[in-house]
Amino acid sequence: MPGGLAAEALGMLWAVLQDFRQWGEVRTIAAPDPRFEQRIPGLCRETLPADEVIRAGTGDHEEVYLSLLKRCDAVLLIAPETDGILSRLAEQAETEGIPLLGCSAAAVAMAGNKAVCSRLFDLVNLPAPKARTATFLAAAHVAAQMGCPLVIKPIDGVGCEGVCQLNSLSDLPEILALIRRSTAQEQILLQSLVNGTHASVSLLVAEGGCLHLSLNLQLIEAGAPFQYLGSRVPYQHPLSDRAIELASSAVGLIPGLKGYVGVDLVLAEDHVELIEINPRVTTSYIGLRQVATRNVAQAIWNACMNGVLPDCFPLNGEVVIRKDDPGSWGLRVKLT
Repeated sequence: MPGGLAAEALGMLWAVLQDFRQWGEVRTIAAPDPRFEQRIPGLCRETLPADEVIRAGTGDHEEVYLSLLKRCDAVLLIAPETDGILSRLAEQAETEGIPLLGCSAAAVAMAGNKAVCSRLFDLVNLPAPKARTATFLAAAHVAAQMGCPLVIKPIDGVGCEGVCQLNSLSDLPEILALIRRSTAQEQILLQSLVNGTHASVSLLVAEGGCLHLSLNLQLIEAGAPFQYLGSRVPYQHPLSDRAIELASSAVGLIPGLKGYVGVDLVLAEDHVELIEINPRVTTSYIGLRQVATRNVAQAIWNACMNGVLPDCFPLNGEVVIRKDDPGSWGLRVKLT
């Protein structure tokens, strides 16, 4: 479990639970893996703002999850798309007849596959980098045909894990070895490099519509691999309206997207290009809740359970959250 991703997940869990507690209309149960307790000193089972915290060991987490589903009226999942984890958990909830405070399993499977997302964008002529899929064995041939610079990534990755910039074909063996450590899939995605500002749009989606919550600046260092460092929420840019328009169009391509959804994109000099859809709560939630004038978790509940979106979602101020600085996350616990 990559340390950075684990810390972000714990931060998202805390943020969502804190919002539900502040709303005060639901009782929450959380079941974090005990390995998470070592990620951020001071943020553990005892300090999570849940009404009940269940210890789920590494060997019995699925059994605990299934038992908790039988006690719950709804479930919100914080999990990666990697290896189909998020879609599998969503499918198990659907099988038990438990409403998801998020996207359906089928929607997660589609949106969580970066190659599928890329093809969908292409089919409806939404601007996105030129892309091709390839096996690890065929990657050199495809990269030579496309030409450098390229971005090469796992089709199921999360949080920049395994995302690499390829400037020279001579660097490809080393990059493929790095990506191989990040995915169990045999296919990878090769995309033309788009120069510009990395950004994301946070959206609230209900059946039949969506509302943008914020445009966020992604603090990313390109390289091999890319490094996600955090985000600025919200972010003002001359292409903000276009970015929000494209993100809204993108989520409309996949039936079953619901609740909080993130769309990654690049703001180039005079245009915007879509990168991928994240069918889940993203790290930007941690910053969004600090500037939102409405309760984000309550809005997710209303969108998913009642099909209702707010008329607007005002924000007040700006916050920068950094992946390696939990002190920037607005946590109301004493970190040691």
